This record gives sequence, C-alpha cells and structure tokens, in this order.
Amino acid sequence: MDRNDLGRVIVNTPLDIDAIDWIPHGDQDGVRYKVLWQSGTTVLGLMQIDPGAQNSEHTHAGAHHHILVMSGSCRMLDKDLPAGSYVYIPPEVPHAAVNDS
Repeated sequence: MDRNDLGRVIVNTPLDIDAIDWIPHGDQDGVRYKVLWQSGTTVLGLMQIDPGAQNSEHTHAGAHHHILVMSGSCRMLDKDLPAGSYVYIPPEVPHAAVNDS
C-alpha cells in the first residue's frame, strides 16, 4: 500500500471506520487489519484476531508498536491483557498476539 496521509486532516466517525475494509493479514487465518492513517511505512490501524487465532511471532526492524486492546482480550509477551490494556513494543523485540478465547 503506497499512501501518504502526512499533513492531511482525517476525521472518521465510528461509521466511517466501520466502512473501511478489513484486509487479511498474510496467510494467518483469523487475523485482519484496517489502515486508519499511513505515511510511508508508518501506519496507524486496527487489528482483529478471531478467537483461537494468533498473529504469529515476528519482529520489526524500525517499527515502534503502540497497542491498545480495545475489546476482548489477548496474550502478548507472557501477559494476559484484557480490554483497556496498553503495550509498547520497541523495534527488534519478538512478539506475537494470541486470542485464547
């Protein structure tokens, strides 16, 4: 995806966000995302992981992840995280997200 929203005003209501398509995340069944803002390789988006699915362990060379668990729960970095949790993952730290529900 080649997109540059830098400097662009974006105002999305919940209905606008609902209308953005979910994109399958590679070959990981039950994992999908939608992009809310992007400039080059910097992305702000949403990820959805179905019960019993996982975003497999991986690292990023330059990405800083800021993760908010909006609903449900997941397991990351050996912690059970309920809705309302926040996680920061600096570059090069292996991480996965598992929905055990």
